[in-house]
Amino acid sequence: MKENEIKLTIPSSLQNISIIRAMIKAYFEHEHVDKGDSFQLLTVIDELSTNVVEHGYKYSRGNIIIRIEKEDHVISLVVEDNGIGFDDSKLSKEEGGLGLQIARNVADTFTIEKKENGTMFRLKKKIREVV
Repeated sequence: MKENEIKLTIPSSLQNISIIRAMIKAYFEHEHVDKGDSFQLLTVIDELSTNVVEHGYKYSRGNIIIRIEKEDHVISLVVEDNGIGFDDSKLSKEEGGLGLQIARNVADTFTIEKKENGTMFRLKKKIREVV
């Protein structure tokens, strides 16, 4: 792992989303991410983590895996699960619920990758820094 990269693996539950939020918020503060950008990215992380709990694991046991890195003025974020995977038959990857729309609107790039077991959400966003 790189010096400014973190990886969280936390049990999948709605109760743990506040823990994820607090840990990522502390990371953003440490990395001097602008509060507006931090708020937007935290909202995306909340939405994607909720999707993992609700759709990836259907409220059963599993882990939410989050990797985040700041390089130059860009945040790279990955939220993934090892659950049932993105259901291609219900929605196209360009559609989706409100959480996916929020992620697309906030991110400069956003992709959804279906894994053999689970789904991986990747996004990048250029951010402002505060000193």
